[in-house]
This record gives sequence, C-alpha cells and structure tokens, in this order.
Amino acid sequence: MKITKIEAIPFVIPFRPDVEPSKWASGVLDKADHVLIRVSGEDGLAGYGEAMPRPGFYGESQRGIVVAVEEFYRDQLKGMDVLDVEKISGVLDRYPANNTARGALDVAIHDLKARFLGVPLYKLLGGWHPGKVPVAANVSIKKKMESSVEEAIKFVAMGLKTLKVKVGGDPRKDLALIRAIRKGIGDEIDIYVDANQGWDRRSALWALPRMVDEGVFMVEEPVPCTDVESKLLIAKTIRILILLDESVFTLQDVVRELKLGAAGRISVKTPRTGIMNSQKIIRTAEMFHIACSIGTQAETGVGTIASAHNAAAYKNVVGTELANYLKWSDDLLVEKPKFENGFLILPEGPGLGIEIDPKKLKKYRV
Repeated sequence: MKITKIEAIPFVIPFRPDVEPSKWASGVLDKADHVLIRVSGEDGLAGYGEAMPRPGFYGESQRGIVVAVEEFYRDQLKGMDVLDVEKISGVLDRYPANNTARGALDVAIHDLKARFLGVPLYKLLGGWHPGKVPVAANVSIKKKMESSVEEAIKFVAMGLKTLKVKVGGDPRKDLALIRAIRKGIGDEIDIYVDANQGWDRRSALWALPRMVDEGVFMVEEPVPCTDVESKLLIAKTIRILILLDESVFTLQDVVRELKLGAAGRISVKTPRTGIMNSQKIIRTAEMFHIACSIGTQAETGVGTIASAHNAAAYKNVVGTELANYLKWSDDLLVEKPKFENGFLILPEGPGLGIEIDPKKLKKYRV
C-alpha cells in the first residue's frame, strides 16, 4: 500500500487544573504543544504519530516540526510503499537532527503498515508481552516537598508499583524528599530517581549511597553526560543501576555507552527514535545483556499508546514510564489509554488500535 498524504497538525492540551507544572533539574512543562502526524494510504487507512518539541534537548519547536515534515519529508515519502521500511528509514535518516519529527513519522508509517496487515503493532514487531505493560509514574519537583509526597501517594493509590522521582538539585533536599516519599508510600513500592544531569560528582557520591539505603534501585543521568569518569566511578562503587537517557539519543550513542561500561539500563524514547531505530537500540542492548525501559516524553494519548506498543513487543524491555499520561486534562483520542493495577492495557485493534476524535482535534489544534 502506497502513502498518499502526510499531515502535520499542531495542537495544545494543558495539564489538569489540579496538577502543578512538571519540573526537573533543567526545565519545566505545563502543557503539550505537540504535533499530530497523520499518514494516509491509498485505500483510506491512516496511521498516527505524535511529535513533542523539546528544544532544550533536540533543538526542535512545534513550528519547526511542522516545517521539517512539510519541507524535508512529505514529498519524498509520498508514493512509497509502507512495507518498504528500510527505504523509508533511508529517507527519514537523510536529514540529521529533527529527532521527534522523524520519530513521529516512523511511528505513523508503522501504524499504517500494521493497519494494512490487520494486526496490532506490538504483535507485528515481536509480541512478547501479553497486551499490557507495567508503568511507572514521574513525581516531579514541586514548590513544596509535601506536594511531591502527596503526588506519590496518589499514584500508589491508583495501583502503580513503581515511581520515578525527579531530583538533581540540592542533594540534601533531594535525600529528604526520597525519605519523605518512602515514609509516605511504604516499603513495597519501587523507587528510582532522575537527576537529569543536575548533580556533580561530589553530590552524586554523597546522595546515592544514602538513597540506596531508602530502597532506591536506579538513578537516571546522575551527572553531566560528558562526565565519563564520574559515571564509571558511580557504576563501580555504588550498588545502583545507572539509567541512561540524555546520553543515548542515537544508536551510535548507545553503542558508545555500552562499550564504556557504565550503563545499567537504556532508556528508549519512541518519540525520538521511532520504531525502526528503537528496535535497533533494544537489540543492541540485548547483545550486551543490558535491559531497556521505555521512557516518557510527556506524550498525550497517541504517543502513549505508540510507546506502549513499542514496549510490549520485546523481551528486553522491562518497564515503562507511561503513567505520566495521567496528568493531561484531555486527549485527542475517542478512547483514552486504559490503566489497571500498575499496567497500561493495549488496544487490540490493528495498528495502534486508536481513533482520533475529530471534534477534539478541532478544539485543540492551533
């Protein structure tokens, strides 16, 4: 089936009124100013992807994503067969950067391909997990520590079994936050932390052993990505996994970090590597006996379901962060993602199994 039309539709959806902006060591988020990608085929089918501009990481903006799709990719992809994914990847990889524009196009084309073949995307890719994936929720930095603790308790009350807590500022305050959250949620819930490169070596070496004593099992990007010596020192001296995210934007980054030897887990973000490059990263990490998790980029429904399909496909994916979806006030989907007892339940229809609500798209598009 050939691609006949490609659309890049910008939209904005805010957080729920009761949700504070999500803060981390180097940024803040309070709304989704994203881009819906729709790729149509010659028989009337359409596949969907979602691109999230994160200028501090990828240098993209909402307008820039639309321009990239319309000027770099649209005309070259039109007329291509959705089954020719290697040729399609060649077009997508022709232009460097544009991470989430490429990733969303890749997802939309794979959605269209799976719809054409009549199977759920995760089954087409591998089908390892039985139609559901475990999810962790992000507990962001708040003005008051008590607010972060309350957020953690709410997530646990929803049935979530794992929390990721944002840290990376004052290590003493970070430790106090972890202790307060542990006291509030008890000992049965798994906790890991994300410093977003916010600590230096001294802060990380002081905070992490004390956090391990509170049951923290993993830390994401504890020090600047370029501080190779500190990452190795932490990996060798502290009983904690290092989860890499900002260090591994590309497959080449992943290979470099795996050879370095500090990585304990790799964060795969479907919005930035799509389906094809995510698959390559997951397979490569498996060769090094390193597991992967599917990270979040604050996706709304389209991106959340796409990332869940990517997670459910592979044996080497052991968790996701997709409960971040619960912070949005609304969605573009007819049926919102379904969460049960710490799992996200995948739709069983072909492709992503989703349907866009035209009234919602009209309401939120910009």
